[in-house]
Amino acid sequence: MEIYVPGIGQYDNIGDIILRRRLLRWLEPLGRLHVFVGNAPAGYAESLVGPEHVVYRSFTAWYRAALADAVRGKAAYVFKPGEIQITFAGLKEHLSTLPLLAAIKLRRKPVIRVGAGARGFERIPKLLMQPSLAMTDLIAWRDARTAAFLGRGEVMPDLAFGEGEAEPRGDEKRSLLIVSMRSDRAIPSDAWFAAVRSFADDRELDVVSVVQVERDAERSRLLADRLGGRYHEWSGDDHERHERELRELYQQTSVAVSDRLHVLITAVTEGAAPFAPLVDDSDKIDRHFAAAGIEGVSLPTSGVSEGVIRDALAKAADSWPRVQSALATARTQLESVQARVTALLRPDLAPAVSAPSAAQPTVWHVGRKGEIAGGMTQVVNAYLSWPFGTVRQRLLVSRNGTKGLSGMALFASALVRTPFLGRRDRTIVAVHLSQQGSFVREGLILRFAKRLGYSTVAHLHGSSFVDFAAGSPALVRKTLGAADVVVALSAETKAAVLGLLPDARVELVPNAVPEGRARAKEQLVVFGGGVTRRKGVDVLVEAWKRAEPDGWELHIAGPIIESDLVTDLPEGVSKPGALEHDALMTLLERSTIAVLPSRDEAMPMFVLEALARKNAVISTPVGGIPGVLGGGAGVLVTPGDADELATALRTLMDDSSELSTVSAAGFDRFSSEFSADAVYPRVERLWLSVLD
Repeated sequence: MEIYVPGIGQYDNIGDIILRRRLLRWLEPLGRLHVFVGNAPAGYAESLVGPEHVVYRSFTAWYRAALADAVRGKAAYVFKPGEIQITFAGLKEHLSTLPLLAAIKLRRKPVIRVGAGARGFERIPKLLMQPSLAMTDLIAWRDARTAAFLGRGEVMPDLAFGEGEAEPRGDEKRSLLIVSMRSDRAIPSDAWFAAVRSFADDRELDVVSVVQVERDAERSRLLADRLGGRYHEWSGDDHERHERELRELYQQTSVAVSDRLHVLITAVTEGAAPFAPLVDDSDKIDRHFAAAGIEGVSLPTSGVSEGVIRDALAKAADSWPRVQSALATARTQLESVQARVTALLRPDLAPAVSAPSAAQPTVWHVGRKGEIAGGMTQVVNAYLSWPFGTVRQRLLVSRNGTKGLSGMALFASALVRTPFLGRRDRTIVAVHLSQQGSFVREGLILRFAKRLGYSTVAHLHGSSFVDFAAGSPALVRKTLGAADVVVALSAETKAAVLGLLPDARVELVPNAVPEGRARAKEQLVVFGGGVTRRKGVDVLVEAWKRAEPDGWELHIAGPIIESDLVTDLPEGVSKPGALEHDALMTLLERSTIAVLPSRDEAMPMFVLEALARKNAVISTPVGGIPGVLGGGAGVLVTPGDADELATALRTLMDDSSELSTVSAAGFDRFSSEFSADAVYPRVERLWLSVLD
């Protein structure tokens, strides 16, 4: 096999080199590599591949050789790992290689894309990427947001987690605190510097400011000066020596402080705990660490006090046992991806390489994807981002918010792909349904999957399912009868299913969300959801008027469906409209109170996400909400009662002690019953049980 791989990247960036080297190490035993390195400096290519492989500096020569081998049926193509731009400027590789990919696929040879993550989520470039994605045999992104946005592929840990020491840290005392910050961001605040310096003093750690990306050198000198630490300079063009020196430092490091993703990952693989005190609101570090099962790495520090930053730094430094466990799991997952790459390129070597993971079950989620309003989509996104230890996950997109012919074509594509999801003895089809069209559409895939012999799980969502089941009993019986197990979010939903299917296996399992990031709290109340009477927006606006808040603001965030509810808003109330999920979570992290006065719900994700971000939550006793907020974990008010809601708002806004008590109780309830650590092991056991 002749394997063609682009090897270009940021040559002054050790992280880029690590990613490409790791992938090429996977590929070297599987065929002769043809690596395009462009204008790389001397020694760059030699650090990536051995002399038996072919290095090209001319793109034309590399592409011509690839086409010739593709026509002869000898070529495979592997996309480079790292960050890709889903923008018009970033489509060069994905469009220019289409003729090459088509030639490779015509001769039934593999195309592989592993270890990449997106930057710049633009819709038209996403559509233009689809032909390239459709011709790829294995797609594994390094973060869930990329997978959800593009609608194809699964999630894997970043390739750099596979580097470093096999046992990165024992009981030895570590004496260093490493800092390294991006030069293309603002200089950190005075509180940032004070927190890092005081923490280092408290823990008796020496501060060392390092350069892992050459262009950050001046910023690293500034950090060393401001923190009174030592500066470790860039070692010229000798990338191997510089990386070796950095790793030796990381092996002595207790905690690494950086907003560079691969500074933190490289430090983790040498035994350092990661902490990212950001000067912006980027989610890049969090979403890439989440794919490796490591949550809560970053803290946006703009406007945050020294004490909050220092406390977060202390928490990060003490997180190593949890990080170490996640690192071991991430490396196992990388071995599984490597085995599948081997199976595609050299099937004759696959049994020896992939035997440990050959029987790993796959869960195919069927439903919506990406930045689409609605809790069900966020549930699927959260599942995909969690590193389950036993199962691997993939996504079969049946809808994405589009309607008409586009929506029908997407559903038809999902239906056609269903027979080819994998071996029946180790494939689980987990279908996410609500009511109305969703139940009919995704329900058809559920029934089809069952007829094909797959193990099936129906995850029920939607606030009106009980009424829907009462109005369409025959459809519900026929559809849910095809599920080996039904997952319900509330006791009412479970009872409705059992009323129609007495012999069904119905499990009551809550949704789960990751913990939020610490931010300075403001006098801010947030509503999140569709602006409708069902969600109680009319009651909320009236209650706000009656509460007469002093100095507080209310943000009504969500798609405006019934516009008459927000045409004449009182002072202090804003309607930002539908927000992307990350923006809504940032709003909750800043807010102190979250409110959802719904008249009808199942188990709204907004309530759990608010608890995870230490809000005091006011809601109503409908659906599964009492099971979450009961016992003092929140405040429950009668649906439709504006006076009662106004009193609840006024009490929390005026009484700081009561506010603190409610928010603390809510966060404790979230941690013990609804956090990812509490819920996802239950879900994984449930999925696996249907294979029996």
